[in-house]
Amino acid sequence: MSRGKTTPDSSLTTLITSSLKVATAQTPSRKAPRWSEKDINRVRELLPYYSPKVVGQMLGRSEDAIKIMRQRQKIKASSKSEGWLSANRVLRLLGMPDARPVIGWVKKGLVLGHRISGDDTWMVHEISLRRWIASPISWLYFDTKRIQEPHLARLVELAQEKWGDEWLTSRQVADLKGTTTRQVGQTIFRRMLPAVHIVGKDGRHENGKWAFWGVKRSDAEAWQFKPPPYNLMDRMHAFILLAGAIGLSGMTIGKMVNLCHAATSQRFSLMNNPRHLKKVIAKFGLKDIEYRRRVGVHADWRKFAHRFPQVRGAFERYRDGKATLDDCYLIARILKNQMAANRIKVNVNAIGKVSHRTVDQLVKRMRKADIKPYLLRKPRKRKKEVA
Repeated sequence: MSRGKTTPDSSLTTLITSSLKVATAQTPSRKAPRWSEKDINRVRELLPYYSPKVVGQMLGRSEDAIKIMRQRQKIKASSKSEGWLSANRVLRLLGMPDARPVIGWVKKGLVLGHRISGDDTWMVHEISLRRWIASPISWLYFDTKRIQEPHLARLVELAQEKWGDEWLTSRQVADLKGTTTRQVGQTIFRRMLPAVHIVGKDGRHENGKWAFWGVKRSDAEAWQFKPPPYNLMDRMHAFILLAGAIGLSGMTIGKMVNLCHAATSQRFSLMNNPRHLKKVIAKFGLKDIEYRRRVGVHADWRKFAHRFPQVRGAFERYRDGKATLDDCYLIARILKNQMAANRIKVNVNAIGKVSHRTVDQLVKRMRKADIKPYLLRKPRKRKKEVA
């Protein structure tokens, strides 16, 4: 064999030897630096705002080292720091069902707080919370009657006695003045009634669309509400409510009662609530009308067929296959109103071009959803008398 060449056996021996050297090589263990008083104080200062993992990264130590030192020095955990309360702790003290509103208070700057870096825990400053819940404006964000902590409940009770007023919702203001929430809202928008806009009260909806209004009782009582010049409890308005309940449009109802479309729709919206419906039922005995959440007042037109001969005639012609385009338009709107009342997503006002086929498709869709449409049955054929 020539010089400089290696055999396969020698190369294999060299590879095994080098592998054993690497495997048996012992690296010198690196001891963690000793804890100084300055490092311990640093841990005590950082833990209320950072998780043990983040504190370890800032001090060049492991997360376990921070936890062990915290236990040895009897330092409280990040979520149990002195002078701070977690969001879950606050919701238990105030008797709230969810912690999201508490987090929203911190984000809006209503109370002093922060989120622990490296963790999902939100903290609230205890003194800041006590000062805030003693302020009347804060009582719009939570129910003061559900406070569980006796000292906080007494603090709020004393503040309420000193304030001598009360917050009302737009619904309570409407009941107090004998009007509707829509009228109250319009008055607030016109700045004729002082109110406070509470955006994102539940911590989920941050836009103004889902906002709440709070009105002081003293301002509500001082508001001089002028009732409309018409009576919503007369027979004409009871008929408007009934016609809207079966699904007729404002234009169709307006032609029946000799009012314009805008006036009819506006008055129906003022009556389309459960409180007004109860009054109408008690006065006129319209027991077959009910209130459903999606559409408001709702009724089966067949129970009031004697009051609406035009509607009855349209359904009879549809049953016999002789319905006109106007009949189909009327039937389609009534059926769509029934679909919406049964929680089917449909646009009642978007009718468009309607034909006999359109109504057939609506009927088919309703039956597929196990809904019996408000149609008339075909009359039974009489047997011929035997002579």
